[in-house]
Amino acid sequence: MRILVILGHPRRDSFGAALADEYHTGAEAEGAEVRCIAVSELQFDPEVRSADPEHQTLEPDLEAAQSAITWAEHLVFVYPTFWGGLPAKLKGFIDRTFTPGFAFRSFPDAGGRRKLLRGKTAEIITTLDMPPEVYRARYRRPGIEELRRAVLRYCGVQTTRARLIGPIAGSTHEDRAEWLLEQNHAGRRRAHGARSGLQQSARAVASFAVRHRITLYIGAVAILPLLQQLAAAVLLTLSPAASILIGGAAEPGAGAPRTDLLAHLQALPAALLGWAPAMLLAGELLPAELSEAAAQRDPELERRRRITSERRYHAALWISGAALLWVFGLQLFVYGLDRHVWLLLLVLASGKALFNELTVHLRTPETRFEPERVVVLALLFGCACIIPTLLQSGSVG
Repeated sequence: MRILVILGHPRRDSFGAALADEYHTGAEAEGAEVRCIAVSELQFDPEVRSADPEHQTLEPDLEAAQSAITWAEHLVFVYPTFWGGLPAKLKGFIDRTFTPGFAFRSFPDAGGRRKLLRGKTAEIITTLDMPPEVYRARYRRPGIEELRRAVLRYCGVQTTRARLIGPIAGSTHEDRAEWLLEQNHAGRRRAHGARSGLQQSARAVASFAVRHRITLYIGAVAILPLLQQLAAAVLLTLSPAASILIGGAAEPGAGAPRTDLLAHLQALPAALLGWAPAMLLAGELLPAELSEAAAQRDPELERRRRITSERRYHAALWISGAALLWVFGLQLFVYGLDRHVWLLLLVLASGKALFNELTVHLRTPETRFEPERVVVLALLFGCACIIPTLLQSGSVG
């Protein structure tokens, strides 16, 4: 594991520097290759003087920093939180180092970009002079979100951990010793992989679901009738009291309880079809990606790929619109819109979120984003199709 520790504290003799040193020591003890950059010791102009950061000449220290970032598999940012955000020189370091052509490549005519640091991971360690709960709940972690979302994710780096340490002011010697030991252990764990076992499992499941979405969809449609028969067998063996609890009532003169839930389960195959547009959208979010080297060798191929991406964007918009009409039809003809108008608001809310995602993420020449988000988007949209049936089963009969 190649780890780069970036210390953003303006003083090298600070507690933040001690945290970075402990992390460094723990990772090296487990066999990781570790390099460290102390931003306060670098000589560079933190201001972007040119109209385009890519055109401003890099100082030797920044060239070495870019080389170290390219070398690293995992980045560790250690800094104090000043006024809710990053220290001034660390912000200047990011402005001058994560430049177009190195961290990302923009395509203004297509309105998108390519993430050039894709595949790397990062973690953030920041010290506070307030309780972490206050920084998280009241201020919404502005510095963490700026670095994690606006910088690292924009360039393709996935943040696996953000650790808030504090309050430093008034902390005891025992508190600091515990924090230092924690970072030593964190460095030892990262030497064996940037992601935890749970993160690796979730990523693998999400990637599998996206890659085999059509197979999973067909399998779900095929197995649903079997599940309905199983549910019928189980419900009919329950006592009348238990059936009433799940939505059934005893029919006069009948030997078995009537279960409205079973009647509504019959509508689930139609509701499940609402997942089809969502799965197609997941496919549109993952077109073939052209490598940077291939784009430089064949500009015409790059141009055709960008045109194809635009066509996929428009196709996805049409598909999402058809999906909303399909769900509206389900509400109107299957679930009874007259009795459940408020459920339509749930569907429209999910549709609004879907269109927001499309507007922000799809109109790019490189339209990949994290597979976990694709799966969550598809599941939320699919659940908006199915939940009304289940909710209505408890209010009928």
